[in-house]
Amino acid sequence: MLPRQYISPADHWVADPGLPYCQVVRCGEMAFVTGQVALGQDMNLSCKDDINGQAAATVNSLVNVLEAGGLDLSDLVKLTVFYVNDGSFNEDELCAHLAACIGPLAGPGPAITIVPLEALALPDWLIEIEAIAMRGQNGQRLSRTTAWNALLHHLPAPFSQALRVGQMIFTSGITVRTAEGDVPSAGVIAGQSGVVLSQVDALLCQLGADLQDVVKTNVFNAEPGTAEDWSGPALIRAGFYREPGPAATGISLPRLWPKGVMVKNDVIAMRDIDGARLPRVHVWPDGHWDWPVHLPYRHGVRCGDMVFLGDQVPLAHDASVKHIGDQVGQTNMAMDYIGRVLGELGLGFDHVVKMNTFYAGSADEETWRRNLLARFSHYRPPGPATTGVPVPWLAYKDMGIEIDVIAMV
Repeated sequence: MLPRQYISPADHWVADPGLPYCQVVRCGEMAFVTGQVALGQDMNLSCKDDINGQAAATVNSLVNVLEAGGLDLSDLVKLTVFYVNDGSFNEDELCAHLAACIGPLAGPGPAITIVPLEALALPDWLIEIEAIAMRGQNGQRLSRTTAWNALLHHLPAPFSQALRVGQMIFTSGITVRTAEGDVPSAGVIAGQSGVVLSQVDALLCQLGADLQDVVKTNVFNAEPGTAEDWSGPALIRAGFYREPGPAATGISLPRLWPKGVMVKNDVIAMRDIDGARLPRVHVWPDGHWDWPVHLPYRHGVRCGDMVFLGDQVPLAHDASVKHIGDQVGQTNMAMDYIGRVLGELGLGFDHVVKMNTFYAGSADEETWRRNLLARFSHYRPPGPATTGVPVPWLAYKDMGIEIDVIAMV
């Protein structure tokens, strides 16, 4: 197993000291950061009812854990921002505020995906930011190249629509929104799905890659969380990938921003610096769960030292939901699936460097802690970086959990 550095600063907040997770995990050139929030060391929340104040405090928290790992904001390659929005808050203003909090960087800045939610894990939390950073194993900064499409909605500096560092390519969350602020096919998820992937492909092409180099795709849909609603647009997106395709995570949300935007898609791709496609191994264990429609995605993809798992859920091989009403049972089933996929690649939970969890249900402390205990019972200390966010519903009725992970060999 590649050497790892597990970082949890002594002066940083700790949500639950008994759980095996870290604020940052460094492995090779990669660094994965747990979702940061506006908490002090005493676990008291800063700037209640003030999202801009919480955003600034959260960026400071991010700076703190990066510095403890020998990194800084100029090493960021990807930010994912979860924030509370009932539809009335201007997401552009939040993005501009985050850009100001981060300030000028040493080179092109990270890709960014901003995701509106009904609530976060605990009451009064308004924003949570997770991150990926990259720095050379000898401490050197890595050269980076950015891609930009002037026809797409503009991002404030230092954010990039897409960013390449070595073999790794990250895109921001791309929507159909234009530079003028228009929303083509407003309110039509099928009409937007193909356009978004075409734009993602164009950004990848600027960086010497294309959609067939994607190892992980993350899709956020504004729809009511039923297979009937998401399957049609999913088939449209599936048509852009050859089999075997990337690992995939899809999350259903009540809304995206601004009104009329129905799909937001970001990807991670890998292409050799000499332009050659990188070999990869795709995993689909026997008897594993499947979607109700045929999609090209695979449950696990290994490319080089990186391993990406799509969201693992409590479904049977016929797409029926198991353990209905038992969120702990559903969580353990999803974690067992993760173990099976990793096992097919000769890996285990000790190889996991980042875990993301989306769970349906009320954003209360009891729900949050029950899920934490079920998930982390599968890890030994010191454990991975982690982010968990509540959503009103998931893609299937009665399904309460989706979990994906990134591992490194």
